[in-house]
Amino acid sequence: MSIAPVARDDEPEPMYVLKDARGNEVDVRVAAGEPESTIVAEAPTAMAFGVRTPAATLEHLVLMYLYSNQPRHLGDLARIVTETNVDLSSVERYLADVHPEMLGVLRGRVEAARHPAPPPPRPKGRRS
Repeated sequence: MSIAPVARDDEPEPMYVLKDARGNEVDVRVAAGEPESTIVAEAPTAMAFGVRTPAATLEHLVLMYLYSNQPRHLGDLARIVTETNVDLSSVERYLADVHPEMLGVLRGRVEAARHPAPPPPRPKGRRS
């Protein structure tokens, strides 16, 4: 079942979130352009809801999160580059070929994830 209502007369959304009876969720992307169409074409298959379907790799997820400015996606990208063995050189090769202007954005977000700025100082406590 789709978590969001599907309006069949509208243009397709770029992503749907499906949930099964046990509460498991899967994001379903509609390939409307780059990088989504490349990701769908190159993705290895995996089982989801009992169906073999293309599944994004870590490198594919980095690409998708790179093109998003949603705070959640910035955090997801940071977790991938700091907690996994994602092959960033393959992401850079893709960007160099398709969107070289995004190489600096990728490098900046990777740097910020691996070396985050210190938190702001705590406000001084009130005295009674």
